[in-house]
Amino acid sequence: METTTRARCPSCRREFLWQGNPHRPFCSLTCRLIDLGVWLDEGYRIPGETVSDEATLDERVSHEGG
Repeated sequence: METTTRARCPSCRREFLWQGNPHRPFCSLTCRLIDLGVWLDEGYRIPGETVSDEATLDERVSHEGG
C-alpha cells in the first residue's frame, strides 16, 4: 500500500500532494511566483536593530577608504 504525503501550501494554505510536485513547498507555480515577488519587493524582514540612513552611509565611506 502506497502512502501519500500531503502538505499545506505556505502561500495559499491549500492542501496538496507532496510527491511529484515540482513546485514544492508550494502547491503551484502561481503560489511560487507570488512568494518570489514578496522576496523581490523586500516584503520579508528579519527583526533587528534599526539603522539610520546616515549610519549606513558612514559605514560605506569608511569601508571604501574615503
